[in-house]
Amino acid sequence: MHDSLDSRVAVNTDNIADLQREQERHRERIHHLESTIHGVRTLTRAVDELNESMPILARRAAKEAVAEARLARHRDVGANLRTYAIVLSSGVALGALIVGLVLR
Repeated sequence: MHDSLDSRVAVNTDNIADLQREQERHRERIHHLESTIHGVRTLTRAVDELNESMPILARRAAKEAVAEARLARHRDVGANLRTYAIVLSSGVALGALIVGLVLR
């Protein structure tokens, strides 16, 4: 009977040690899950904030695109006017040269 009691105590001691190791593993897993949940909540908040600010950002981007298009159009008109002025002044100079040659 004494051997039986000693063997039971040894088995129970092993079982208790196994349970303590398993409990520690569960604590680590729970800690990892809590960290993951915190990260997901932070990410969810960031997505919500981005979702709220998206219309404002889209409007701002559209306004900037329109302003850029207007600037580009203005630059193109200015370039075209300079080209027309150069062609016109070249035509006037050529006409003056022809008139000067004819009147000589």
